[in-house]
Amino acid sequence: MKKYKVGEAAEILDVSVATLQRWDREGKLKAERSATNRRYYTQEQLNEYLGASSNDGRINVIYTRVSVAWASDDLAKQENFLLDYCNANGITVGESMSDIGSGLNFNRPEWNQLLQKVEDGEVNKIYVTHKDRFVRLAFDWFANFCKRHGSEIVVINNPTTSPSQELVDDLVSIINLFSIRLPGLRRYKTEIKNDQELEVADAEVKEAEKAKKTYAVRKGRQPGIYYSWPEAEKQVNGFPGAEYKSFSRESDALNYLKLDPADPQNAVKQEPEYDKKDYSAVIYTGGACRSTGARKGSHVQDSDKAAWAYMIEHDGKRLANSAGRLGATNNEMEMTAFLESLKKLEQLGLTQQPLLFVLNSQYVIKSVSDTKDGPAWMKSWKKRDWKTANGKPVANQEVWLEIDRELAKFDSSKLKFAWLRSTVSDAGSDFVDSLLMKRMAE
Repeated sequence: MKKYKVGEAAEILDVSVATLQRWDREGKLKAERSATNRRYYTQEQLNEYLGASSNDGRINVIYTRVSVAWASDDLAKQENFLLDYCNANGITVGESMSDIGSGLNFNRPEWNQLLQKVEDGEVNKIYVTHKDRFVRLAFDWFANFCKRHGSEIVVINNPTTSPSQELVDDLVSIINLFSIRLPGLRRYKTEIKNDQELEVADAEVKEAEKAKKTYAVRKGRQPGIYYSWPEAEKQVNGFPGAEYKSFSRESDALNYLKLDPADPQNAVKQEPEYDKKDYSAVIYTGGACRSTGARKGSHVQDSDKAAWAYMIEHDGKRLANSAGRLGATNNEMEMTAFLESLKKLEQLGLTQQPLLFVLNSQYVIKSVSDTKDGPAWMKSWKKRDWKTANGKPVANQEVWLEIDRELAKFDSSKLKFAWLRSTVSDAGSDFVDSLLMKRMAE
């Protein structure tokens, strides 16, 4: 059974070390003790807390929301992020629910159905990407409501799933309201009390102002400049004597760190370093789906577009391929892209050569390769006859079986996997993204 230090467990659960210590004292999540009286947590404990081993009949639900219809693509981004998180942590998702509407609108249909399920004792945990995706005001009240009914809202912060474009409609509302109402200020003051749209805009503007900040970490796990609080928070949460500050201008942040902005050494290195010259080929793969959501119990429609693509850099050339289909999930397309790249590498006679795979899917990476988090998931699946820890068949089993057969032809000691965040620009990854967009537009 894998064991985690307190700091490692805190990072997985997305809480501070101080919070874990408090939970231990309160009995909410008791730590185990080593022979030297050091605290640690087991994989089973973390899985249970994250909802991976709930067996009381209640389900885990992912909930997504955007304010306006034209931002509906973000529903898919939120959902895919949450599904990847749940898959990575062995969490079985029982239902996916989504709404298009203001976070101040308490009449959202799916949201109300979800609250009813909580009240009826049908929900174990609710997973969202941000508090504001669930509700913009009184989040703590709703969190306590869920707690009273044996449920919990789990916030998996992801800065890429709440687009700044969502502000536009609300900002337009501000302009319209002021242009119409300023001539009659007294009447305006009366109407504004009941104007929900302006309240939405006000909340969104504050969020945007916060999002524009630059965060400087002077003392932390990895000092440097960060452009989102979740990234900066990882460096300082639970770090003794952490020193950090937010700034509206990057130059002020650099001055706080006493760094030269022209020095490339001062850039935050968020990705693993690797030298492409060490490999016979560099492989980029990607998958995407354009989910319209909203079908209960499912996260894609049969008519939703999906695509996969890969690009292999070898011997000074770029070899690429892509294809599209309907009704496939994002994970399925990521897997297919990886599988097709393996087939092409076999054709090229590169199965015994050093190869670098640059992927933006941790789901694929952790499934096929050993990482710092543990052995490849496929190893456990095979031991359990291709079943998850919950005893359920592994999703997309046929594709995984084919991937397993292909990987057996390669020298695994010569395969290197690097994770590329979807928000980071890379020439190879950008090329694959362009192939995906072309396929999705067909």
